[in-house]
Amino acid sequence: MGVDVEKRGIESLKRVTDDLYPEAFCSVVKDPRDPESGLILHADGAGTKPIVSYIYCKETGDYSWFSGLAQDIIAMNLDDIACVGGTPEAFSDYVAFNTRLLERELLLSALGSGFSKVFQLLKDLGCGVLFCGGETADLPDIIRTIDVSGTVFGRVQLRRVITGSSIAPGDAIVGIRSGGRCRYEEKENSGMMCNGISLARHALLSREHLRKYPEVGHDLEGGYYGKFRVDDFLPELGQTVGEAILSPTRIFLPIILDILKQVSVKALVHNTGGGLTKSLRLGRNILYIKDALPEPDPIFHLIGLASGESKREMYRNYNMGVGMEVIVRKEDVEAVIGSCERFGVGVQVIGRCERSNGRNAVLIKDTSGEYLFQAT
Repeated sequence: MGVDVEKRGIESLKRVTDDLYPEAFCSVVKDPRDPESGLILHADGAGTKPIVSYIYCKETGDYSWFSGLAQDIIAMNLDDIACVGGTPEAFSDYVAFNTRLLERELLLSALGSGFSKVFQLLKDLGCGVLFCGGETADLPDIIRTIDVSGTVFGRVQLRRVITGSSIAPGDAIVGIRSGGRCRYEEKENSGMMCNGISLARHALLSREHLRKYPEVGHDLEGGYYGKFRVDDFLPELGQTVGEAILSPTRIFLPIILDILKQVSVKALVHNTGGGLTKSLRLGRNILYIKDALPEPDPIFHLIGLASGESKREMYRNYNMGVGMEVIVRKEDVEAVIGSCERFGVGVQVIGRCERSNGRNAVLIKDTSGEYLFQAT
Protein backbone atom coordinates (compact mmCIF):
# COMPACT_ATOMS: atom_id res chain seq x y z
CA MET A 1 0.00 0.00 0.00
CA GLY A 2 1.52 3.33 -1.04
CA VAL A 3 4.71 4.30 -2.88
CA ASP A 4 6.71 1.98 -5.15
CA VAL A 5 10.12 2.44 -3.55
CA GLU A 6 11.86 0.96 -6.59
CA LYS A 7 10.18 3.56 -8.85
CA ARG A 8 9.79 1.08 -11.68
CA GLY A 9 9.39 2.71 -15.07
CA ILE A 10 11.27 5.90 -14.17
CA GLU A 11 14.17 4.85 -16.42
CA SER A 12 11.91 5.60 -19.42
CA LEU A 13 11.87 9.25 -18.36
CA LYS A 14 15.51 9.46 -17.25
CA ARG A 15 16.64 8.37 -20.72
CA VAL A 16 15.26 11.55 -22.29
CA THR A 17 16.63 14.04 -19.76
CA ASP A 18 19.74 16.19 -20.18
CA ASP A 19 21.08 15.01 -16.83
CA LEU A 20 24.88 15.23 -16.64
CA TYR A 21 25.18 12.76 -13.76
CA PRO A 22 22.56 9.98 -13.97
CA GLU A 23 24.13 8.31 -10.93
CA ALA A 24 23.74 11.40 -8.70
CA PHE A 25 20.92 11.87 -6.17
CA CYS A 26 19.03 14.33 -8.39
CA SER A 27 19.41 15.73 -11.88
CA VAL A 28 21.94 18.40 -12.78
CA VAL A 29 22.00 19.96 -16.26
CA LYS A 30 24.61 22.24 -17.80
CA ASP A 31 23.91 25.97 -17.67
CA PRO A 32 23.81 27.02 -21.36
CA ARG A 33 25.15 30.46 -20.40
CA ASP A 34 27.94 29.25 -18.10
CA PRO A 35 29.85 26.05 -18.97
CA GLU A 36 31.21 25.79 -15.42
CA SER A 37 27.81 25.93 -13.77
CA GLY A 38 25.04 23.38 -13.36
CA LEU A 39 21.32 24.04 -13.02
CA ILE A 40 18.93 22.03 -10.85
CA LEU A 41 15.15 22.02 -11.26
CA HIS A 42 13.67 19.56 -8.81
CA ALA A 43 10.05 18.72 -7.97
CA ASP A 44 8.59 16.81 -5.03
CA GLY A 45 5.45 16.64 -2.95
CA ALA A 46 4.04 15.67 0.42
CA GLY A 47 2.67 12.30 -0.70
CA THR A 48 -0.62 11.39 0.98
CA LYS A 49 0.14 13.46 4.07
CA PRO A 50 -2.44 16.10 3.03
CA ILE A 51 -5.16 13.47 3.56
CA VAL A 52 -4.31 13.38 7.28
CA SER A 53 -4.43 17.20 7.38
CA TYR A 54 -7.82 16.97 5.69
CA ILE A 55 -9.16 14.52 8.29
CA TYR A 56 -7.89 16.68 11.15
CA CYS A 57 -9.42 19.78 9.54
CA LYS A 58 -12.80 18.09 9.11
CA GLU A 59 -12.74 16.80 12.67
CA THR A 60 -11.84 20.16 14.23
CA GLY A 61 -12.92 22.78 11.68
CA ASP A 62 -9.39 24.19 11.95
CA TYR A 63 -7.66 24.81 8.60
CA SER A 64 -4.31 25.46 10.28
CA TRP A 65 -3.68 21.71 10.06
CA PHE A 66 -2.74 22.35 6.42
CA SER A 67 -0.03 24.91 7.24
CA GLY A 68 2.68 22.37 8.09
CA LEU A 69 2.48 20.94 4.57
CA ALA A 70 4.35 24.03 3.39
CA GLN A 71 7.45 22.91 5.29
CA ASP A 72 7.05 19.38 3.99
CA ILE A 73 7.22 20.29 0.33
CA ILE A 74 9.96 22.86 0.88
CA ALA A 75 12.09 20.42 2.88
CA MET A 76 11.54 17.51 0.49
CA ASN A 77 12.86 19.66 -2.35
CA LEU A 78 15.63 21.62 -0.65
CA ASP A 79 17.08 18.59 1.13
CA ASP A 80 17.15 16.63 -2.13
CA ILE A 81 19.12 19.22 -4.09
CA ALA A 82 21.48 19.66 -1.12
CA CYS A 83 22.48 16.02 -1.76
CA VAL A 84 24.29 17.04 -4.97
CA GLY A 85 25.79 20.15 -3.35
CA GLY A 86 23.18 22.44 -4.85
CA THR A 87 22.22 25.82 -3.45
CA PRO A 88 18.51 26.67 -3.84
CA GLU A 89 17.57 30.01 -5.32
CA ALA A 90 13.82 30.00 -6.00
CA PHE A 91 10.77 27.93 -5.16
CA SER A 92 7.29 27.53 -6.66
CA ASP A 93 4.32 25.59 -5.29
CA TYR A 94 1.39 23.68 -6.80
CA VAL A 95 -1.85 23.16 -4.89
CA ALA A 96 -4.69 21.12 -6.39
CA PHE A 97 -7.81 20.57 -4.32
CA ASN A 98 -11.47 19.66 -4.29
CA THR A 99 -13.36 22.95 -4.07
CA ARG A 100 -16.58 21.15 -3.16
CA LEU A 101 -15.08 19.94 0.10
CA LEU A 102 -12.57 22.64 1.04
CA GLU A 103 -13.00 26.40 1.39
CA ARG A 104 -10.52 28.08 -0.90
CA GLU A 105 -9.73 31.17 1.18
CA LEU A 106 -9.27 29.29 4.45
CA LEU A 107 -7.09 26.63 2.81
CA LEU A 108 -4.84 29.07 0.95
CA SER A 109 -4.57 31.30 4.00
CA ALA A 110 -3.30 28.36 6.06
CA LEU A 111 -0.79 27.33 3.41
CA GLY A 112 0.31 30.94 2.93
CA SER A 113 0.97 31.25 6.65
CA GLY A 114 3.06 28.08 6.50
CA PHE A 115 5.12 29.28 3.55
CA SER A 116 5.74 32.67 5.15
CA LYS A 117 6.99 31.06 8.34
CA VAL A 118 9.36 28.62 6.63
CA PHE A 119 10.87 31.13 4.20
CA GLN A 120 11.52 33.53 7.08
CA LEU A 121 13.23 30.72 8.99
CA LEU A 122 15.46 29.95 6.01
CA LYS A 123 16.35 33.62 5.73
CA ASP A 124 17.21 33.78 9.43
CA LEU A 125 19.45 30.73 9.01
CA GLY A 126 21.36 32.39 6.18
CA CYS A 127 20.01 30.24 3.36
CA GLY A 128 17.11 32.30 2.08
CA VAL A 129 15.14 31.15 -0.96
CA LEU A 130 12.99 33.33 -3.23
CA PHE A 131 9.32 32.35 -3.25
CA CYS A 132 7.92 32.81 -6.76
CA GLY A 133 4.35 31.83 -6.00
CA GLY A 134 2.87 29.01 -8.01
CA GLU A 135 -0.40 27.53 -9.17
CA THR A 136 -3.68 26.68 -7.48
CA ALA A 137 -5.97 24.31 -9.34
CA ASP A 138 -9.66 23.71 -8.62
CA LEU A 139 -10.05 20.08 -9.64
CA PRO A 140 -13.08 18.54 -7.95
CA ASP A 141 -13.49 16.00 -10.77
CA ILE A 142 -9.90 14.74 -10.36
CA ILE A 143 -8.79 15.41 -6.77
CA ARG A 144 -10.69 13.69 -3.96
CA THR A 145 -9.21 15.96 -1.25
CA ILE A 146 -5.97 17.89 -1.82
CA ASP A 147 -2.51 17.46 -3.33
CA VAL A 148 0.42 19.76 -2.52
CA SER A 149 3.79 19.81 -4.27
CA GLY A 150 6.55 22.21 -5.21
CA THR A 151 9.54 22.83 -7.45
CA VAL A 152 12.90 24.31 -6.51
CA PHE A 153 15.45 25.95 -8.80
CA GLY A 154 19.08 25.80 -7.73
CA ARG A 155 22.67 26.03 -8.91
CA VAL A 156 25.91 24.15 -8.35
CA GLN A 157 29.42 24.55 -9.72
CA LEU A 158 30.06 21.49 -11.88
CA ARG A 159 33.42 20.88 -10.21
CA ARG A 160 31.60 20.67 -6.87
CA VAL A 161 28.74 18.33 -7.80
CA ILE A 162 28.43 15.47 -5.30
CA THR A 163 27.72 12.32 -7.30
CA GLY A 164 28.77 9.50 -4.98
CA SER A 165 31.24 8.22 -7.59
CA SER A 166 34.18 8.56 -5.18
CA ILE A 167 32.67 6.40 -2.42
CA ALA A 168 35.28 3.81 -1.44
CA PRO A 169 35.72 0.93 1.02
CA GLY A 170 36.63 2.33 4.43
CA ASP A 171 34.41 5.41 4.17
CA ALA A 172 32.16 6.12 7.15
CA ILE A 173 28.38 6.59 7.11
CA VAL A 174 27.18 9.32 9.46
CA GLY A 175 23.46 9.42 10.19
CA ILE A 176 21.58 12.64 11.04
CA ARG A 177 18.37 12.12 12.99
CA SER A 178 14.95 12.89 11.53
CA GLY A 179 13.27 13.05 14.93
CA GLY A 180 13.76 15.01 18.14
CA ARG A 181 14.21 18.76 18.18
CA CYS A 182 17.08 20.73 16.68
CA ARG A 183 18.07 24.29 17.49
CA TYR A 184 15.89 26.00 14.87
CA GLU A 185 12.70 23.98 15.46
CA GLU A 186 9.87 25.00 17.75
CA LYS A 187 8.88 21.53 18.95
CA GLU A 188 9.74 17.83 18.89
CA ASN A 189 9.67 16.13 15.51
CA SER A 190 8.28 12.60 15.25
CA GLY A 191 10.73 11.76 12.45
CA MET A 192 8.08 10.70 9.91
CA MET A 193 9.03 13.04 7.05
CA CYS A 194 6.77 12.38 3.97
CA ASN A 195 7.17 8.72 3.13
CA GLY A 196 5.11 5.73 4.17
CA ILE A 197 2.15 7.94 5.02
CA SER A 198 -0.36 5.66 3.28
CA LEU A 199 0.64 2.67 5.38
CA ALA A 200 0.77 4.81 8.53
CA ARG A 201 -2.71 6.29 8.15
CA HIS A 202 -4.34 2.97 7.20
CA ALA A 203 -2.61 1.03 9.98
CA LEU A 204 -3.11 3.61 12.71
CA LEU A 205 -6.35 5.45 11.95
CA SER A 206 -9.80 4.10 12.69
CA ARG A 207 -12.26 3.05 9.98
CA GLU A 208 -14.57 5.60 11.56
CA HIS A 209 -12.69 8.27 9.60
CA LEU A 210 -13.36 6.50 6.31
CA ARG A 211 -17.04 6.11 7.15
CA LYS A 212 -17.38 9.81 7.94
CA TYR A 213 -15.22 11.01 5.05
CA PRO A 214 -15.28 8.44 2.22
CA GLU A 215 -13.21 10.79 0.08
CA VAL A 216 -10.06 9.99 2.16
CA GLY A 217 -9.72 6.53 0.63
CA HIS A 218 -11.33 3.71 -1.23
CA ASP A 219 -13.57 1.27 0.61
CA LEU A 220 -11.18 -1.60 0.01
CA GLU A 221 -10.71 -4.56 2.29
CA GLY A 222 -8.15 -3.67 4.95
CA GLY A 223 -8.28 0.11 4.54
CA TYR A 224 -8.19 2.21 7.74
CA TYR A 225 -7.96 -0.74 10.08
CA GLY A 226 -6.31 1.10 12.99
CA LYS A 227 -7.67 1.73 16.46
CA PHE A 228 -6.90 5.44 16.83
CA ARG A 229 -8.59 8.70 16.02
CA VAL A 230 -6.36 11.48 14.74
CA ASP A 231 -6.75 13.37 18.04
CA ASP A 232 -5.92 10.44 20.33
CA PHE A 233 -2.96 11.41 22.53
CA LEU A 234 -0.37 8.66 23.09
CA PRO A 235 2.18 9.12 25.90
CA GLU A 236 4.84 7.18 23.99
CA LEU A 237 4.57 9.71 21.16
CA GLY A 238 4.22 12.75 23.38
CA GLN A 239 1.54 14.00 20.99
CA THR A 240 -1.59 12.87 19.19
CA VAL A 241 -1.45 10.24 16.47
CA GLY A 242 -2.40 12.82 13.86
CA GLU A 243 0.26 15.26 15.06
CA ALA A 244 2.91 12.54 14.84
CA ILE A 245 2.00 11.67 11.26
CA LEU A 246 1.83 15.35 10.30
CA SER A 247 5.11 16.29 12.01
CA PRO A 248 6.81 18.39 9.30
CA THR A 249 9.84 17.07 7.44
CA ARG A 250 13.07 18.38 8.93
CA ILE A 251 14.91 20.95 6.83
CA PHE A 252 18.48 19.61 6.70
CA LEU A 253 19.73 22.27 4.26
CA PRO A 254 21.43 24.62 6.78
CA ILE A 255 23.18 21.67 8.43
CA ILE A 256 24.38 20.31 5.07
CA LEU A 257 25.65 23.71 3.93
CA ASP A 258 27.67 23.99 7.14
CA ILE A 259 29.11 20.48 6.67
CA LEU A 260 30.13 21.27 3.10
CA LYS A 261 32.14 24.24 4.40
CA GLN A 262 34.12 21.92 6.67
CA VAL A 263 34.88 18.78 4.65
CA SER A 264 34.80 17.16 1.23
CA VAL A 265 31.71 14.94 1.25
CA LYS A 266 31.63 11.73 -0.79
CA ALA A 267 27.82 11.43 -0.85
CA LEU A 268 24.65 12.68 0.79
CA VAL A 269 21.52 10.53 1.02
CA HIS A 270 18.09 11.96 1.87
CA ASN A 271 16.25 8.90 3.20
CA THR A 272 12.87 9.44 1.58
CA GLY A 273 11.28 6.83 -0.75
CA GLY A 274 13.30 3.68 -0.19
CA GLY A 275 14.09 4.44 3.44
CA LEU A 276 17.44 3.13 4.62
CA THR A 277 18.02 1.41 1.26
CA LYS A 278 18.18 4.72 -0.60
CA SER A 279 22.00 4.56 -0.79
CA LEU A 280 21.77 1.59 -3.19
CA ARG A 281 21.69 3.99 -6.12
CA LEU A 282 25.00 5.70 -5.26
CA GLY A 283 28.54 4.57 -5.98
CA ARG A 284 29.73 1.37 -7.67
CA ASN A 285 30.33 -2.05 -6.17
CA ILE A 286 29.77 -0.75 -2.61
CA LEU A 287 28.38 -2.68 0.34
CA TYR A 288 26.82 -0.24 2.80
CA ILE A 289 26.93 -1.85 6.23
CA LYS A 290 24.61 -0.14 8.71
CA ASP A 291 25.13 -1.89 12.02
CA ALA A 292 25.08 0.99 14.50
CA LEU A 293 21.69 2.56 13.84
CA PRO A 294 19.95 4.59 16.54
CA GLU A 295 16.79 3.33 18.19
CA PRO A 296 13.92 4.18 15.80
CA ASP A 297 11.57 6.93 16.93
CA PRO A 298 8.36 5.72 18.68
CA ILE A 299 6.17 6.41 15.63
CA PHE A 300 8.00 3.69 13.67
CA HIS A 301 7.50 1.13 16.43
CA LEU A 302 3.81 2.01 16.48
CA ILE A 303 3.41 1.66 12.70
CA GLY A 304 5.28 -1.64 12.62
CA LEU A 305 3.19 -3.10 15.43
CA ALA A 306 -0.13 -1.90 14.02
CA SER A 307 0.56 -2.87 10.40
CA GLY A 308 2.33 -6.17 10.96
CA GLU A 309 4.99 -5.12 8.44
CA SER A 310 8.23 -7.08 8.67
CA LYS A 311 11.30 -5.31 10.01
CA ARG A 312 12.83 -5.69 6.55
CA GLU A 313 9.95 -3.81 4.93
CA MET A 314 10.02 -1.14 7.61
CA TYR A 315 13.67 -0.43 6.78
CA ARG A 316 12.77 -0.29 3.09
CA ASN A 317 9.78 2.04 3.51
CA TYR A 318 10.83 4.38 6.33
CA ASN A 319 13.86 6.38 7.40
CA MET A 320 13.54 4.71 10.84
CA GLY A 321 14.97 7.77 12.55
CA VAL A 322 17.82 8.60 10.16
CA GLY A 323 16.70 11.38 7.82
CA MET A 324 20.02 12.11 6.14
CA GLU A 325 23.22 10.12 5.63
CA VAL A 326 26.62 11.71 5.09
CA ILE A 327 29.35 9.53 3.60
CA VAL A 328 32.86 10.79 4.25
CA ARG A 329 36.40 9.59 4.90
CA LYS A 330 36.98 8.37 8.45
CA GLU A 331 39.16 11.38 9.23
CA ASP A 332 36.29 13.76 8.41
CA VAL A 333 33.73 12.17 10.74
CA GLU A 334 34.39 14.45 13.70
CA ALA A 335 33.92 17.58 11.59
CA VAL A 336 30.53 16.30 10.37
CA ILE A 337 29.43 15.47 13.90
CA GLY A 338 30.62 18.90 15.07
CA SER A 339 28.49 20.66 12.46
CA CYS A 340 25.41 18.68 13.47
CA GLU A 341 25.98 19.31 17.17
CA ARG A 342 26.14 23.06 16.53
CA PHE A 343 22.56 22.79 15.27
CA GLY A 344 21.51 20.58 18.17
CA VAL A 345 20.48 17.67 15.96
CA GLY A 346 21.06 14.02 16.81
CA VAL A 347 23.96 12.46 14.93
CA GLN A 348 26.15 9.35 15.06
CA VAL A 349 28.23 7.04 12.89
CA ILE A 350 25.76 4.38 11.73
CA GLY A 351 28.02 2.23 9.59
CA ARG A 352 30.73 1.94 6.98
CA CYS A 353 31.38 1.16 3.34
CA GLU A 354 33.01 -2.04 2.12
CA ARG A 355 33.55 -3.58 -1.29
CA SER A 356 30.60 -5.53 -2.68
CA ASN A 357 30.61 -8.57 -4.95
CA GLY A 358 29.66 -6.85 -8.19
CA ARG A 359 26.65 -4.68 -7.40
CA ASN A 360 25.68 -2.26 -4.67
CA ALA A 361 24.12 -3.69 -1.53
CA VAL A 362 22.91 -2.52 1.87
CA LEU A 363 23.30 -4.74 4.91
CA ILE A 364 21.35 -3.64 7.98
CA LYS A 365 22.05 -5.30 11.31
CA ASP A 366 20.06 -4.82 14.49
CA THR A 367 19.12 -6.87 17.54
CA SER A 368 16.38 -8.66 15.57
CA GLY A 369 18.59 -9.88 12.74
CA GLU A 370 20.32 -9.00 9.49
CA TYR A 371 18.64 -7.63 6.37
CA LEU A 372 20.38 -7.60 2.98
CA PHE A 373 19.17 -5.45 0.08
CA GLN A 374 20.79 -5.53 -3.36
CA ALA A 375 20.59 -3.17 -6.30
CA THR A 376 18.62 -4.51 -9.24
